[in-house]
Amino acid sequence: MASNMQYDMGTQSFIERQPQPKIDMTLEKIINLLVDPHSKSIKERHFKAVKKICEKFCNGFYLKDLGLVFTILEALTQHLSEDEGYVSALVQMIMLCGKSFLKEKASDDTVYDKNLTDFLVELVGLVRLKLPMVQIAVTHCIGSLYCTPVPVYAEGPQACKHELNIKAIEDSNVVKIFAVELRKMEDDAVYQEILHLLLFLSLSSSNCDSLLDRDVIDVIAKNMAAACERNDSKLLQLSIEVLWNVIEYGNPEKVPDRFETTTCIKSLYSTFCHFVRRAKTKQDLQLRNDVMSVTQVLVSHCPKAPLLECGFIKILALVATNSEVPTDNELMRGFSMKPQNDDFELKKLVWSTLIGLCDNDAMRQVMIDEGLITALFDYVKPNDSVCSVEWTSAQYEELQLQALSSLETLSPLCLEEYMRSHGNTRLIMLLEWACNKCDFGGHGNSFFGEGGYQTRRAQLRYTVRVLLAVVRTGNENVIQDLCDQGLIDSLIVVLKKYKDSDVPIELGILSNTLLILSVVCETDSHRKEMFGDEGVDLLLTFLKADSDKFSTGLGYHKLLLSAVNAIWCCVSFMNQDLFLERGGVPTLLDLLEKCPPSMQNLVLGALLDLTEDPRALPHVVTWRGKAQKTAVSLLIELWRLEEQAMGVKRDANNIMLDTATPLQGIEQQLSEVSAHALSSTPTLAILDVADNMRAKIYAMLYRIGFDKLPPISTKDQITLTLIENYLDFKVGEVWEEIIAELMMDNVTPIKSDREALKSIKTIIAAKSEAVNAIWC
Repeated sequence: MASNMQYDMGTQSFIERQPQPKIDMTLEKIINLLVDPHSKSIKERHFKAVKKICEKFCNGFYLKDLGLVFTILEALTQHLSEDEGYVSALVQMIMLCGKSFLKEKASDDTVYDKNLTDFLVELVGLVRLKLPMVQIAVTHCIGSLYCTPVPVYAEGPQACKHELNIKAIEDSNVVKIFAVELRKMEDDAVYQEILHLLLFLSLSSSNCDSLLDRDVIDVIAKNMAAACERNDSKLLQLSIEVLWNVIEYGNPEKVPDRFETTTCIKSLYSTFCHFVRRAKTKQDLQLRNDVMSVTQVLVSHCPKAPLLECGFIKILALVATNSEVPTDNELMRGFSMKPQNDDFELKKLVWSTLIGLCDNDAMRQVMIDEGLITALFDYVKPNDSVCSVEWTSAQYEELQLQALSSLETLSPLCLEEYMRSHGNTRLIMLLEWACNKCDFGGHGNSFFGEGGYQTRRAQLRYTVRVLLAVVRTGNENVIQDLCDQGLIDSLIVVLKKYKDSDVPIELGILSNTLLILSVVCETDSHRKEMFGDEGVDLLLTFLKADSDKFSTGLGYHKLLLSAVNAIWCCVSFMNQDLFLERGGVPTLLDLLEKCPPSMQNLVLGALLDLTEDPRALPHVVTWRGKAQKTAVSLLIELWRLEEQAMGVKRDANNIMLDTATPLQGIEQQLSEVSAHALSSTPTLAILDVADNMRAKIYAMLYRIGFDKLPPISTKDQITLTLIENYLDFKVGEVWEEIIAELMMDNVTPIKSDREALKSIKTIIAAKSEAVNAIWC
């Protein structure tokens, strides 16, 4: 007995109550009638009594009567073997229980919460009866309670809250009962109805966890594969969606245990292969893509699934390369991609699934053997020269962008195959095409095409990202080949093209371009020379960005960080003279004054490296900022702000309040020295040097000369005294940590060492007191 019932997922609505006929029949009377041994022979009277009760409670039973209702159900089950009419009567009662229960008082939801949970456990227990009509009625009853919003009547008793029904079903854990019955169900119609119910119940994480506690996942997967042979599309669709829900909403710790089984993966594999060979209709193509979608979700949650052992990776790689790489594999005979949405979606799904698995060496080798990189690089070419038979222009562009995104992940992992595919040449050709001013109408579809409508920016963005991923591997042969093919000149063209841009996608392109140049030029003086005048001028343009744009969220912050990084990698030594001549130092000081605190440390570091050249110091000394602020005043102000952020103890005039710990902030004071620390482990005092700007500020002022500074205010002089003694205080901190570590490790120094340590502590304390005494 099959049913086409669909559970309602609509919203609440006011409805008219069905008129209750005045029937002189109560629940107690029908119980007495059914259990009375003298009434066994009057079956028709039993059936009429049940019918009258169903008519009387046509809007649902009351919560307070749940015990009586189940007694009636139990009594009817005792008579099932006597007449088929009792089966129909039992089904009538069960179906009526699918209507939301009524309450006499507003408090009934709370009072009868536990009663409803117990009732549902007993009600679902009826599914164990080997009667298809009863089993289907129970599934429909639970489905209606779980999915159908309760009616709101214009007058009279109201139905209990829908949330109460959902809570009772989840608390009663009836999903486990259905799962147990599903494993041993032989009736296909009932199996399908239970699976249909589980589709809705599996939208809840608690219900999914109950399914994961049983072996029902393997049963569903096996029956899904069997349904392929019978061409049962409805059962296939239900199985796929239930598995999908359980993977997505189930406990992340339990999902791998159930889905990383050979049984489950083999079922998915055989189902997918079936559709690859035979899918012709629209419905079959959609089911094939659904199986692929479930596989993709499974891979993201279960990375150790035996896809390789089951042969799944091979078939996925063959499908992924079908249009680009010829194959004589038997599975692929008769299979070909067509410019239709279902094949297009399959192509994208398979690519993204394989890229998610490419970290696995064995799986990646299968992808390489089947020509995945070759297939991806087939899309890395100027779109003007494309004449695709398989895809429309919009589809081709979307696949091209996804191919580039895939290569960003895959290329660094298999550089040999990358080079065999002439990856460098293809990327530089596409880069030059993307910078060309000829018209090109990008479609801008999908996630990958965002920001590229009617332009070539999307292609340029992903080409630059692939190049960045490749050069970051540090493979000198690959980098040298790129430079020999004119990479640096091409990247300079990109910088010139978008130097005045304020479009987010273009700012991202600029940032990544500068990062590529930094990696390429960092260790090679010839490449720095190729960066040359144009590169330096462009860097200065980026460093002069309007400070109002830093916090706009458009990408200026990242661009500035990339530009500062390029100073270290592309300017130092080889182009430093040119950078100084064109006002690089004043530009960096301007940036230091106006940039966010998160950037100041990096900017100051670049400035400090430049001042290793004595010719840079006059630029620092003569610089004037806002309100004619000098570089010395700026550095002293940054020192105070840094100590304020760290929570260093200072008074209003910046005089030390704690001479025992003159440099320590709150975090360092609260941290404890680690016992038995390795000699290579940096201590808190050493980590503090890298964590903030104070060491750099000290070094910068030291280079200028503490005795050659311009006149400053009294408050600045107090701070300057602290800065001048920074190194002594820091050395003292390190000695304090050494003493603390010795004590924690129960190490007692010899007499001469004890005296030396005592002298050191005395000198440090005297130094702090002397500095304070100057201004107190």
